[in-house]
Amino acid sequence: MYSQQKKYIITGAPGTGKTTLINLLKDTVPCMDEVARKVIIKEQKSNQKGMPWADITRFAKLVYTQTHQELLDTNTQICDRSLLDLTAYLTVANKVIPSYLLHFPYKQIYHTPVFFAPTWFDIYCQDPQRLQKFEYCLRLEKSLLEHYTKKGFEIIMLPKSSPIKRKKLILDSIL
Repeated sequence: MYSQQKKYIITGAPGTGKTTLINLLKDTVPCMDEVARKVIIKEQKSNQKGMPWADITRFAKLVYTQTHQELLDTNTQICDRSLLDLTAYLTVANKVIPSYLLHFPYKQIYHTPVFFAPTWFDIYCQDPQRLQKFEYCLRLEKSLLEHYTKKGFEIIMLPKSSPIKRKKLILDSIL
């Protein structure tokens, strides 16, 4: 069903520089953009509620469905987030974790090392697709770390430094 080539994950709370980093990495390795942002934009344009701050259950299902399709892309080597992030979001919202996330074959799809962008007040900013307050991001970060650790992933904390330095760290680790 999925490509035999495992994918690397860059994760972290909203506003930690993941997208900037993915955009820099694209000139070297094939990357998958963040599906959650695409879903939020589409939901906003169609006046729907599938956003983490509105209907998180709908949001999770939409992100799962689109991510599932995009993971079939055999060229992708690095993903901006993984489906495990949805579990962290749902946990922070005190929602039931659906079976499609509980039973997803994370370790078959993704490499064990996960690059984690820590919450960083100096670069955090809200935008139309990132309405969460900074305090929420701290709670989500804790949930992300717990879920990735519980699933047996190895967290590689990215430094709070320039995107170029972060890119070098990742490329030195995977190439």
